[in-house]
Amino acid sequence: MTVRLPLWAGPVSAFARSLDGLRAIGVLIAKLALAGITVVYVYEVVARYAFGAPTWWSAELVKYLLCVLVFTMMPQVTATRGQVAVTVVLEVLSPTARDGAERLIAGVGFLVCGAITVFAAEETARQIARNIQMMAAQPIPKWWVSSWIVFGVSLSALEFLRLALAPRAHGDDGAPLPNPEI
Repeated sequence: MTVRLPLWAGPVSAFARSLDGLRAIGVLIAKLALAGITVVYVYEVVARYAFGAPTWWSAELVKYLLCVLVFTMMPQVTATRGQVAVTVVLEVLSPTARDGAERLIAGVGFLVCGAITVFAAEETARQIARNIQMMAAQPIPKWWVSSWIVFGVSLSALEFLRLALAPRAHGDDGAPLPNPEI
């Protein structure tokens, strides 16, 4: 028996692999940011309490790294459906209605994250054009931080789109299985 895939299956599969690769890079960056936060925080505690020499830069760096961590991990949380959810309504629906509701919710997530991406990208472009700096002890370009917001929210939008459009595998009870893949 030969399985024929639709003409769009190749490009969609390549797109999904690219999205998976970008998401994996984001997870790696998030891990590095978490390690950086840990190292900087421990350094600050030792410098402050053991040597009486607090740093001027550690609090700012931790804030920036936290932004990087959150927004580079966001697409992974979206792809694995790790968001906080109140599922009481979904649990009482039939498997078919639940599948439709989950697709609708993912579609709304795509639209919301897509709109936020546009706003964040416009603001980041404005920050670059005007050379806007962070208000800090050691100012840095603001876009160095806000570009991570664009990265995370845009990839999350694409993950929501994937969840909305992906074919569903179904269990023995007819209910869609979690974490569909294209």
